Amino acid sequence: MTTRRYQSSLNRQQEMLLPSRVEDYVSQNNTVRAIDAYVNTLDVKELGFQHTETIITSGQPPFNPAALLKLYLYGYLQGIRSSRKLESETRRNLEVMWLVEGLLPTYKTIANFRKSNSTALKAANRDFLLLCKELSLFGGETVAVDGSFFKGDVSKQGIYTEDKLKKQLEALEKKITQYQDELDKQDTADNKLDQDSLNEDNNLVEKLAIIKQKKAEKEALQQQLKDRGEKQISTVDEDARLLTKRGETVAGYNVQIAVDNKHRLIVAEDVVQDGNDMQQLAPMLEKAQSILQSENLDGLGDSGYFNGSQIKACEDQNITVYVPVPDKSWLKKDD
Repeated sequence: MTTRRYQSSLNRQQEMLLPSRVEDYVSQNNTVRAIDAYVNTLDVKELGFQHTETIITSGQPPFNPAALLKLYLYGYLQGIRSSRKLESETRRNLEVMWLVEGLLPTYKTIANFRKSNSTALKAANRDFLLLCKELSLFGGETVAVDGSFFKGDVSKQGIYTEDKLKKQLEALEKKITQYQDELDKQDTADNKLDQDSLNEDNNLVEKLAIIKQKKAEKEALQQQLKDRGEKQISTVDEDARLLTKRGETVAGYNVQIAVDNKHRLIVAEDVVQDGNDMQQLAPMLEKAQSILQSENLDGLGDSGYFNGSQIKACEDQNITVYVPVPDKSWLKKDD
């Protein structure tokens, strides 16, 4: 018997005959086969995906939307959100090479696919829910609701509250007053109009004009808040909001999901702007009930969902709710 200290490793310089088909690299129970089989059952044209019509045009033809949908679903299951990373996977990952049949879309193509087909992707999601229901993958008896903050395409500095705008306007007003005082002092300091004093005057005037422009912009944002009756306004991602939980502030959205307990599949989802979950219990459970068509549904949520009116709304829809009470004093409040 040969004595070996470790498992034998591959000699990198040794010539070897690899399998001749990419098919041989993907096992029969690999997840990508399920993605492939499911997408192949879809009518991408009926769902509303772009580039499904056969046309004669100049230049390169578009990528098959079904292949890009497969890549999108693969990224979702693997937790790959970046379009650049998905592009990299098509060039290094044998599973992905098999799934998209060797296509090499650029990250821009992948990003544009997700951006231009948002409605169709939602339709595909609804189709998948119906398939899960048809295959009895939903238990339809118990659903858990939870939420999470997702970052939006905006920085915290790009979102303004009424208090933030008020403080910024006060600071700008002080600067305007300061520059105006400096201009007055410059005019009265001496009556000699030499080049240096002219240059200094011009610099102050330019700075004053810039500050006044900034003030006008802040006042316009303040007026928009007032007209809309909202508490926040975003200058980049209009739907994003400043959300705070456990001392951490995120510029983005509050994403809600309802998960069926049988196979932990997501039944319903929503994106809201609220900074807490107190108004989300009934809407999410009612969505889940509508999809599952369950007459008697149990709903679970953490203490952040405790709200008397929300629990009452669920009971009116024959939904039994189990939510811990965070504090007994809350029972006396009408949230």
